[in-house]
Amino acid sequence: METSINGGGWAAWACTLNQLCCVCYNVDMNYSVIEDIQAVCSVLGVSPSGLANKLNVARSTIARILSKQSAPSELFLERFYSFAYGNPLHPIRLNELKIQFAKDEHPRLLFHGSKTNIDGDVDLSHSREALDMGRGFYLGENYAQVSSYIYPHPRSSVYLFDAASFQNLRIYEYQVDLEWMLTVCFFRRRIDAYASSPVLCSFLDHSANQDVLIAPIADNNMYETMNQFARGDITDLQAISALSASSLGRQFVLKSDLACRKIHMLDRLYLCEQERKDIERRRMEAAKTAQDKAKLAIEKYRRQGRYIEEILG
Repeated sequence: METSINGGGWAAWACTLNQLCCVCYNVDMNYSVIEDIQAVCSVLGVSPSGLANKLNVARSTIARILSKQSAPSELFLERFYSFAYGNPLHPIRLNELKIQFAKDEHPRLLFHGSKTNIDGDVDLSHSREALDMGRGFYLGENYAQVSSYIYPHPRSSVYLFDAASFQNLRIYEYQVDLEWMLTVCFFRRRIDAYASSPVLCSFLDHSANQDVLIAPIADNNMYETMNQFARGDITDLQAISALSASSLGRQFVLKSDLACRKIHMLDRLYLCEQERKDIERRRMEAAKTAQDKAKLAIEKYRRQGRYIEEILG
């Protein structure tokens, strides 16, 4: 066995990742490929030259990356991270392990999925209006859920953020209830006909002038259930029961520039092709279960509750 570059096996790898996850950035972040190469070498007990042989790349390629003489190409990134993730003898799930170490250091760890990359400081300028809570910077508390939204895009990635500095911000949190459902339907432009409803306006007032909104989030089945409610096909009780049966996580929506300045970027995670396939498989399995639960909930509460025109009309 070749000598590890850090010589410490698992302990050295843990140290490397802990140091990595403590670093904060305020500008565009590239992947932590240097630290990841060192970690993989440490775990496998190989030198950079040995890793180059396993990747079937020139030794000088890794040497230049480690010495910061050149940036890794897209081809190298995919080859390296695919090798680590899918190594048949010793698969190394870097993203899962890095997240675990990050959580140890940053208990309020949040995730943001991006189809391309975050260029510069976090702000609200690139956000669209027709999202769950309107314009904002969206983060989730569950890596699997966040990655399931962006995995089809070949250059997408997941960013880790520390949200420990949310103290003294104006925060409003939604529950799985009528207020949350109507708010999402409004921002998703599903109930424009009821925009002047006093009930709806009173709900929307609750979220006005907030720095952060915390709200439930599920998969695309959630929106189909809400669409059924908005069309008048099912009642509020049927819809809320169906939504409650889903595997709901929470999303944190930054609504002000002050809130954007309160989060700190920690790392950027690369999604190799094999991990994307695993994400898709898990997403499809979860979607099927959620669909079944929603159907049963809607059937259970048939003709119970109120239709949308009774609530807002």
